[in-house]
Amino acid sequence: MSPGLIGHFFKSNEAFSYEALRAAGYSNHGGADLGEVIAICSKIRPGNEKDWEREWQKAAERAVSHAEQSEAAQNVQSAYHGYLRASNYFRTAEFFRRENVEQDSISHFLYEKSEDTFAAAMTLSPFHYEAITIPYEETSLPGYLVSPDSTQKPRRTIIFNGGYDSTMSEGWFAIGAAALERGYNFLSFDGPGQGAAIRRQQLRFRPDWENVLTPVVDYALSREEIDANAIVIFGWSMGGYLVARGATQEHRAQAIILDDGVYDFGSAFRAHQPSFVQALVEKRFDSVYNWIFHCVQSFSTGIRWALYNGKWTFGVNSPADLVRTVSKYTLEGISQNIVTPCLIIDAENDHFLKGQPEILRRNLRCEHQLVSLRADEGGDTHCHQGAFFRLHQVVFDFLETHLAAQEKL
Repeated sequence: MSPGLIGHFFKSNEAFSYEALRAAGYSNHGGADLGEVIAICSKIRPGNEKDWEREWQKAAERAVSHAEQSEAAQNVQSAYHGYLRASNYFRTAEFFRRENVEQDSISHFLYEKSEDTFAAAMTLSPFHYEAITIPYEETSLPGYLVSPDSTQKPRRTIIFNGGYDSTMSEGWFAIGAAALERGYNFLSFDGPGQGAAIRRQQLRFRPDWENVLTPVVDYALSREEIDANAIVIFGWSMGGYLVARGATQEHRAQAIILDDGVYDFGSAFRAHQPSFVQALVEKRFDSVYNWIFHCVQSFSTGIRWALYNGKWTFGVNSPADLVRTVSKYTLEGISQNIVTPCLIIDAENDHFLKGQPEILRRNLRCEHQLVSLRADEGGDTHCHQGAFFRLHQVVFDFLETHLAAQEKL
């Protein structure tokens, strides 16, 4: 990462630095106060996960208390922003609790508080907010739909598809609030492996995301307030792979946004592994491979978190199983089936998926545009945390061009 972006946070711990930047970046749309984030981080020792959880939770609870005071005083706008900050801070407090999530009552509590305070914020917002249930196979997927008003006038709509660790409420800060400012509807959902779908329903990630995305689009098309000729699907982080994979068969959107573009998601797990370590998985020397990662994770917050999160969300038992599983998440041999115009966004110093947007670009036949955000504009980190005004400028410039052309037909 660019050192300038994390100077106020944790220079000696990349994982803490990035997650602090992520939390701070949502200040654009009410999800944080920068001074408050700096104050929180000043009380956290780098790499100390107990400090991390305690201080972010304290800030979240303080934000709830202040929001309740504002609500009682009929100061609705301040209560709205207070609950938004609480939602982001509760999510951040919970982030590193991954060792045994399904039996972790604290993880469950913090997650539920994040979602509950987000819902509390949205009920106070000037928008029309609705919790929704999307039919999916023999069950359903949770989500929400936000519109500028309750008139049910058909409008342009952005569907948010999160990634490896995002939640549907986080989508509001990533792109939803910006969409509403521009008159769009916003639909966010948790798919298998994500948010409520993994926590409440034990639905795990699956590589054939077309079987997830198509029911979501089916649902969107059933809504009167969603213009069937102006649907955009936004893939966030790992969602850049998931949406692209879904788009190999789901062609009803007018545009897709891949932030970041991902051709081979498994590359994020192999990128920094020596070839001899990768060979251990290929030859199924799992005990040796797993022992190596048991040692490595003891001094790397990021690697430990990624392994625990992956084992939980993919439903596997070991690092070796995880690496073999994510190798299935590739567009090799099928990327040419994407026909929807797409915007591929790159981050110059992406520490998870560096180089993947360009590889995807080279393997597309559909109309597409690649935009790289750079260090000099503060947008060079994964998903451009802390540079959302610039990100939204790129996204909505692209959409104004492509949706306006469609609407003239």
